[in-house]
Amino acid sequence: LIFAISLGVSYLLTPLMRKIALKAGILSRPGERRVHTRAIPYLGGLAIYFAFVASVLVAFYVNRQIRIDFSQKLAGLLLGGTLIVILGLWDDIKNIRPITKFIGQIAVALLLFGFGFRIELLTNPFGGGEIQIPLFLSAIITVAWIVGLVNAMNLIDGLDGLAAGIAVIVSSSLLFIGLFLHNYITAFLLAALAGSTLGFLRYNFYPARIFMGDTGSMFLGLILASAALIKSQYKAATAVVLLVPITVLAIPIYDTFNAAIRRILKRGSIFRADKKHLHHRLLSTGLTQKQI
Repeated sequence: LIFAISLGVSYLLTPLMRKIALKAGILSRPGERRVHTRAIPYLGGLAIYFAFVASVLVAFYVNRQIRIDFSQKLAGLLLGGTLIVILGLWDDIKNIRPITKFIGQIAVALLLFGFGFRIELLTNPFGGGEIQIPLFLSAIITVAWIVGLVNAMNLIDGLDGLAAGIAVIVSSSLLFIGLFLHNYITAFLLAALAGSTLGFLRYNFYPARIFMGDTGSMFLGLILASAALIKSQYKAATAVVLLVPITVLAIPIYDTFNAAIRRILKRGSIFRADKKHLHHRLLSTGLTQKQI
């Protein structure tokens, strides 16, 4: 039901957002770092956001157990998600400085930490059991995880349907793992994310009629990062809380890490955009956007 609601809302809302973006002149114009050759409207990320929020609120009001177990964290997640969407929308419209965007991402990550989205335990690889992480170190690791995934999804959004397609695959994979581990709250969130992104992908697949922009890509990264930090019902699952999403998100994480190292070695700003991401290199080999 949650998947169907998010899919339907996103599918119906995306064309409306396209019309609004065209009327308001919120467009991604061709440029040196852009692959597309014509102006494409933004605001697809808003369709994803509204579809996700609508379906999650339905789950919250329909399912009593979610209200009992997830009330505080849901408030934090929706607040953090709204703030990251506002930050992304600001960047899509005004093209803000990268450092401003980075500071905003850290602030949102700290907000989520305050609402209980935390990496507090590490599995001991030698003697078994778990190691409690000090609060200060927990905050650093958690913020690095959230900001890292937000930027991973943001950086990989360079071809038609790429970020949305990967997000659908990742959220669907983690959804089935969540169901297997009986993490029903995680499963609800991922079903909402998969549906809202798939509805948008119908219009974003090559040749794209609308882009999600930073509004959508950062929101996707935030929800995927947060979903991994919702406590499992089973202690045995703590060993794979981060390992599973890291494995599933290997390509965006690799691309982000590679971009940072590349820019540091050139003694430039890690925020300076380039056309040397994995998808750009694949494009240069002669692959089409659909093949990539």
